[in-house]
Amino acid sequence: MTESITRRTLLLYGGATLAGVTLGELGRRQLAHADEEAATWRAATSEHWAVSVCRECPAACGLNVRVVNGTPVKLEGNPRCPIARGRLCAKGQASVEALLDPDRLRGEGRWEPISWDAATALLAARVKDRAGRPGEILAIAADERGPVADVWSTVWAAAGARLEWTPTATASQLRDRFAAITGVAADPHFDVEHATYLLSAGAPLVETWLSPLWAQRSFGRFRRGSGRTRGRLVQLDHRRSMTARKADEWIVVDADRQAALVYGLMAVLLRENRVDFTTFAGASGNLDEWEQAVVARFTPDEVASLTGVPVVTILRLARDLVATSQPLVIVDADAEPALVDAVMALNGLIGAFDRPGGVFAALPPIDTSAATAAGADVPADMVPKLIVLRDVSALRARSTMTRTGAALAKAEFVVSFSPFLDEAAEAADLLMPMHTSLESWHAVVPAPSVPGQAMAISAPAVAPRFDTRDLVTMLKATATAAGGTWPAACPYDSTEAVATSALTYLAGAERGGPYTTRYESDWILQLERGGWWTSPVASRDEFPKAVLDAGGWADPFFEPGQVRRSLLDRGGPTCSPPPVMAAPANVKRATEFPIALRAFTPAAVNLLGSPNQPALFELLGQPEGAPWRRWVELNPETAREAGLSAGANVRIESAHGSVEASAVLVDGMARDAAALSFVPSVPHGGRWARMMTGDVGVLWPANMDLSVAVAVRVTRA
Repeated sequence: MTESITRRTLLLYGGATLAGVTLGELGRRQLAHADEEAATWRAATSEHWAVSVCRECPAACGLNVRVVNGTPVKLEGNPRCPIARGRLCAKGQASVEALLDPDRLRGEGRWEPISWDAATALLAARVKDRAGRPGEILAIAADERGPVADVWSTVWAAAGARLEWTPTATASQLRDRFAAITGVAADPHFDVEHATYLLSAGAPLVETWLSPLWAQRSFGRFRRGSGRTRGRLVQLDHRRSMTARKADEWIVVDADRQAALVYGLMAVLLRENRVDFTTFAGASGNLDEWEQAVVARFTPDEVASLTGVPVVTILRLARDLVATSQPLVIVDADAEPALVDAVMALNGLIGAFDRPGGVFAALPPIDTSAATAAGADVPADMVPKLIVLRDVSALRARSTMTRTGAALAKAEFVVSFSPFLDEAAEAADLLMPMHTSLESWHAVVPAPSVPGQAMAISAPAVAPRFDTRDLVTMLKATATAAGGTWPAACPYDSTEAVATSALTYLAGAERGGPYTTRYESDWILQLERGGWWTSPVASRDEFPKAVLDAGGWADPFFEPGQVRRSLLDRGGPTCSPPPVMAAPANVKRATEFPIALRAFTPAAVNLLGSPNQPALFELLGQPEGAPWRRWVELNPETAREAGLSAGANVRIESAHGSVEASAVLVDGMARDAAALSFVPSVPHGGRWARMMTGDVGVLWPANMDLSVAVAVRVTRA
């Protein structure tokens, strides 16, 4: 505001209010004077609500941003967004901290400022030197769909770059295994809210599963759906995650043994003839051979030996699963292929394909682009000379950070487009910081969640606070500076132009409409099922503005049945051969490193955005761990033997390095297992980021990613 409210003025206003009540005419004069000053304050204040898109994860939920004098002061969920329906998670709320971060782009003398023209020329020269040499340029970005992602891939493919998309924990990661059994090249859609029984194979349902707010809303309706009984949740997990806490039953199973348990459940159902073969409509596929292998290989006794789950529990779980009308099995998007195959096969056996409370084939994402590109076809292990990072995702994902770090160490030149001084900036030779999400135009397809199709589109909520740039503008400028045929690969001058093109396409699609209420969405769905569509605006010219004002476009039309049709057409399912699994080796307690440690990423850790968000650090370890610290979860008996107590500062050592953490004791956890929270350490990321010291990656071998277990010992620090 142009006029600040001082302590003296505030006391004067409060005193005048009291005086107006107690001192008669004199007090009323004082109150009138205070009202005049308050009117002046209000007149000097500019306030409005803007619409934006949250980009703290791939879900792309809608945002409503309260802006006062050009500064965002409050974020809320957009109630018209079909994904979140007005909700907003902690990461979304913290995105305003990324914009207002007092340490953003302050390099503490580590960087030499150069002009944007000089930076563009430098990158263009590096690209020009490597263009036409397949594989020497590597462009990395978080897995994303939509017009802006299409521009990114097209531009870098035209330069001969190899494109690499960092896997994100969405349904897209399950696409290949879903297609392998059903023959449908689509993302699976899990109808959680209409299920009556959920068996979760490590899926972080109430944390970060697929599209987090959609998943949490679906779980709430699963638990309290009107007109039916409360749904039951059974969680298979190696640790007591937040989902395990919410579950009716937590079955302790190590991550690499969950596939054996799922196959064991299938073997029980097949042996007892409790299978719903109507899913396969009498078709054969390779079902007979697969059934024989599963029944022979995964007897209850063998599965109990592999997993540590008692035989009586295995039998009960299998029978409970089919005792309800609409059971469903879900899986973590980051799970190993063998586990995903097992979950998909079990869903087929219980008749979950193409029925309410089951699994459907999602529609493909809306495609508004003329063309996309796949990038250079070169060996994945080829060492690139120039690496371009759109964001930090590849250096925070546990499955890619080791490999990406090794490639960055060997590259001749690294460029970061990240808006922050994060791990990408630490590895870079050139920083070209883009706008933050609240400062940007958006045209992105949300992670698969609700049935139908959607695209989140919005204008900037606020003006840029620093001398940052728009992503597409810089891609165009770099291509133009490099010359040749490269500029033709980017027909747009800005992300605004990309969004405008998408809006023009959607206006002519004559289906769907701007984000709207759930009631209106249901009405549009009924109309379209009857072959009708009515424009939500008076003229086609008004359509783009209506979509921008709403925060996106959605078409709720969806008809199930694609999976069953595919199974009929291809002669039945193609089930992957069940794995051959050896019994776990007995680890003696006297060995040097007797505990199998697995890393997990807490829900409060931002894998895409700023490393310097204090609100998220405050949420670490809830409800038991201490905030602002990483923690390790241990069995109480294991801790007692080591002389450790809850909350104690402990040292975790492997053959490769050591870190410190706070001990959290978890009843029911395996005695020879531990779980360590993965919280990135970014010493130059800002005043709050530097408080998280120590790199958990040092516990693992240099060539191993953090998604596998490592042997450690835990002692008092």
